[in-house]
Amino acid sequence: MIRKVNEQELSNCVNVIKESFITVANDFGFTIENAPRFTAFATTEDRL
Repeated sequence: MIRKVNEQELSNCVNVIKESFITVANDFGFTIENAPRFTAFATTEDRL
């Protein structure tokens, strides 16, 4: 289901996005040092 997110839900959304992308980061050896703009590391409430 797709729906609009309200401001109170942003931190939960950030966590879901980061957790979803961290598996890819781990598989490919991405770290915050070598890929700081990768979604798992660069997603914040401000950026959403």
